[in-house]
This record gives sequence, C-alpha cells and structure tokens, in this order.
Amino acid sequence: MAMYEGFPWGWFVVSFSDELAPGDVRPLRYFGKDLVLFRTESGAPKILDAFCPHMGAHLGHGGKVEGESVRCPFHAWRFDGAGKCVDVP
Repeated sequence: MAMYEGFPWGWFVVSFSDELAPGDVRPLRYFGKDLVLFRTESGAPKILDAFCPHMGAHLGHGGKVEGESVRCPFHAWRFDGAGKCVDVP
C-alpha cells in the first residue's frame, strides 16, 4: 500500500454495498485507525473517525443512525457523514 504523509493513497474496499443496509452501523479498523461505517436512512454510505470528539465514545459500538447522521451512544451528539456535529441535545 502506497502511503502519502501517513494516509493510504488510492482506493481500498472496506465493505461491499450489499453488506450494509440503511440504518446499519459497523465498527472498522483499517490503516491503523478505528473507523465507523454507517448507511444513512436515505441509503448513502458514510465513513468517519470512530471516536466522538466530545468524550471519546466509539460510534461503531452502540451508535445509531438518525436520518442522515449517526448518534453517539454516550451523550447523543449527532454527526453527519462529513463528521460535522449537527445536534447536541
């Protein structure tokens, strides 16, 4: 695998589309990083850093899809597919 400044360079399969239904949340570990893969309710697959920036909860263990975002299992903060916090209850 070619690396560029610590990041993989190129495309890598981490899941096949038929393995992830709308609303599914999966923990992944690739390239030495913990990641979370989820499919929004509209069907768009998204992948983010696994850890909530608030308290460090792993979004892939107990996180839930709500609309187009994933909700943290600790304090219910929600993050869109780009990793932006879209709701703090």
